[in-house]
Amino acid sequence: MMSGFGKFVAIISAFLLSRILHHFLKPFSQPQITSDFLIGMVLATIPVVHETFGDVSVMNLDNIVDFGMILYTFVLGLEMDPYVIFKAPSRPAILAYAGMLSTCILTCLITPWLHYGTRDTNMITLTISLSITLSGSGSHVLTRLITNLKIGKSDIGKLAVVAGVHSDMITMFFYSMLFVFLPLEKITKEEIKHVVKMILGILIQSIIAAKVSPFFFNWINNENPEGKALKGSHLVLSMAFMAVICSCATWFGYNPFFSAFLAGLFLPTEGRISKWAISKINYLLSLLFYPLLFFWVGLKIDFSDFQGGQIGTWGRFFVLIFIVVVGKVFGTICGGVLLGFRWPELAAIGMLLTAKGHFHVYLAVHAFR
Repeated sequence: MMSGFGKFVAIISAFLLSRILHHFLKPFSQPQITSDFLIGMVLATIPVVHETFGDVSVMNLDNIVDFGMILYTFVLGLEMDPYVIFKAPSRPAILAYAGMLSTCILTCLITPWLHYGTRDTNMITLTISLSITLSGSGSHVLTRLITNLKIGKSDIGKLAVVAGVHSDMITMFFYSMLFVFLPLEKITKEEIKHVVKMILGILIQSIIAAKVSPFFFNWINNENPEGKALKGSHLVLSMAFMAVICSCATWFGYNPFFSAFLAGLFLPTEGRISKWAISKINYLLSLLFYPLLFFWVGLKIDFSDFQGGQIGTWGRFFVLIFIVVVGKVFGTICGGVLLGFRWPELAAIGMLLTAKGHFHVYLAVHAFR
């Protein structure tokens, strides 16, 4: 009972202390992720708290965090418009692509020489995955940061928000495709069958989400016009429909996180049901999931493995920061100068695009623990 009570107190403390710290950090224009990260990492690594959570408790938290991340990737895709890729690139898109390209090139040139990972690590897989991770941006965090800085209505703020969404969408799409092909280390009949099976699942899910779901959503929206309360039966039916769409590709062996992202990406964004889902899921994530996520991160990371006394450890750490900052700023300046922007504004946009989100933290925990 004391152990269970201790776990309850620790998790509730993470929620409360995160809100209290965020209140004090507001004058410094810090987003909520800063306080969630600091409290979660510090609280979960306290020896008394860390020892309270055994293997079974951590496994339960694993399942909760995985479900929360599925919701996160789903709503992330639901907020994006995939069809902008087929249009002429806008100015924010060019800035995003230029920053991503330069960061990818810089990562591929530098990281193979720094011996990240272990001897058993496939360097090609690691380099490609790391280049995509470093070139991406956390659009949710970036939007909140720009709002806190009170530059959302400025030209820099607007360009950075749209460029961040483009960067986030492209990197998440690359993640989704790489999950299919990167594990294919040996070309065997079974491996090829598994890849074809996943591709078939993705195609079926995407076609249903893009072509069939609009008819269902239009019917729901017509039955629930603006100004009237949503019917409970229609609401439950809509949530069940979204859940089925998100899980279609997983039946073919595909990753549930990327399956949820692709489902959200191709589902209709407009309409009352979609807007309701976006607002409610985002509220649930910010209120409950994000503090729990970083508390879970603190439990999963063993800081005793961190070799802080070695220069190479800090060198590899700061090189990653160097790659992200220089790659984003250099690429954004190169792309923006051709469009007629001034370089100080482009440097500011490039620095803003270095922001990373919750999914990047989640990937880092699973990749390097």
